[in-house]
Amino acid sequence: MNNLTLRMRLTLLTGCIFVVVTILLTFLSIYSAEEKIVQPITTTILNQENRLHKEIIDEATVETKMNHDIVAQIKITDVREAKKKFINQSVIWMLIIIVAGIATIYVVAGRALKPVHDLSQKIGNISEHNLAQRIEHISTKDEIGDLTASFNHMLDRLEKSFLYQKSFAANAAHELKTPLTTMKAGIQVLKLEKSPTVEDYKENLEVTEQGTQRLIQVVNDLLTLAYEQTEHFSDDIELKAMLDTITQELQPLCIEKNIAISVDIDVKTITGNQTLLYRVFSNMIENAIKYNHKNGMVEVRGQVKNGATHITITDSGIGIPNDQLHYIFGPFYRVDHSRARGLGGSGLGLSIVRTIVEKHHGKVNVQSTLNVGTTFEIILPI
Repeated sequence: MNNLTLRMRLTLLTGCIFVVVTILLTFLSIYSAEEKIVQPITTTILNQENRLHKEIIDEATVETKMNHDIVAQIKITDVREAKKKFINQSVIWMLIIIVAGIATIYVVAGRALKPVHDLSQKIGNISEHNLAQRIEHISTKDEIGDLTASFNHMLDRLEKSFLYQKSFAANAAHELKTPLTTMKAGIQVLKLEKSPTVEDYKENLEVTEQGTQRLIQVVNDLLTLAYEQTEHFSDDIELKAMLDTITQELQPLCIEKNIAISVDIDVKTITGNQTLLYRVFSNMIENAIKYNHKNGMVEVRGQVKNGATHITITDSGIGIPNDQLHYIFGPFYRVDHSRARGLGGSGLGLSIVRTIVEKHHGKVNVQSTLNVGTTFEIILPI
């Protein structure tokens, strides 16, 4: 059954129902003819003969009686022959109707499924090379029209996903290529020197170490993005203690730019993966310091609203243009490429933040004003 086409399956299923109904109607008609026509006629003939027999009282009418019996038998025989003929014709017509009905069902099923067949052919012509192609919209408001619209929506998502993957691969290759190129250039310079000094070797080693560290950072960030495990998300985390630890670790960076950090948390504990959430808040606060003005400030606030924990991180930094707020969570995206690379960012920080928060069934919001400051809000369900 599974090897048959949908058209054949519909024909067989509908045909079986049609055959059963036709047979039942045929036998019902034969039964009705027997009950309503044949038996009443036979009974009437026999009653008439019985009445005539009672009227015959002498031997002179014996011949007449015999004649009447013969006529009655002939009538009954005619009725039985008519009944047999009716049954035979009913069966023949039943077979003709069954064959014609199944053929009609097959043709009608083919016409009904033609839009599905056409849609299947069009879908089969779409590959990764022509994802921009769309199925022509069907104006009918039936299942075929809904299927066409759903498939076009799926193509939209697939096209975006393919473009995202291509962009991601190109950006990852660029991020990995940059430190490798720097290290290769340093080695080539050493090879060109006839008598390289110790200072030349030290300088080259420093460049190589920085490049290696950058490669390790990018690879680790990529592994974090690809990390799909969702277990151990039930740690009880002291939020205030975690944030205090992070701000203490970032004090050298704050002192360097004279940034004042204030932490005001009204939430005792949150539930989640402690290691991953530590990275989220550390990344967000570090960004707030890095992209801040000298003598600026960073405020970290936490409270429970509408059944969720809201943590906001506000800075008085350089801000983000409104037209780029939608893109900042994309991998390798930088608002200012030269400045971000100079600060040591790989462009994966915010993408990692969003990935981790979404794994905790939360979300990240952002508001920013250029050259005034930025506020990130992390919402985690209780």
